[in-house]
Amino acid sequence: MSARPRPVPLRGFSVQIPVRFAECDPYGVVWHGHYALYLEQAREALTARFGFTAAKALTMGYRVPITRMELRYRAPIVPDTVILVTARLRPPDVARFLLDYELRSESGELLAEASTEQVVVKASGELLVTLPGGLRKMADAILESQKGMDHSS
Repeated sequence: MSARPRPVPLRGFSVQIPVRFAECDPYGVVWHGHYALYLEQAREALTARFGFTAAKALTMGYRVPITRMELRYRAPIVPDTVILVTARLRPPDVARFLLDYELRSESGELLAEASTEQVVVKASGELLVTLPGGLRKMADAILESQKGMDHSS
């Protein structure tokens, strides 16, 4: 039996996250609800690199709630390991952020794949159709940084 080829890793912004014993369920693997926290940690670190956080959005008068999250588990995550969570922004065509994620072990094994969708809402509750200037600038800067990753090997 031949080994399955390892999928090419997602190219994007990555953070290393140590997995704590307290994050595991009685089966000895990371409880499924913690995966959302890992995605949030990677997404916040990515946007913070470009001067934007969820807290800053609130001070600017915007909320950017998650409206959809998909997660595909590929292999269990166990305690006392470090995972690499990679996030990549898709080019926005409206006031919405679509991100793809991968969670990998230190050896490169694919542990999970995910995607999230966020919309931009004014504090009054009005759903925006176009990205406000500051958010467009952040998205453009992230996309520009990702271009350089596409050509590396």
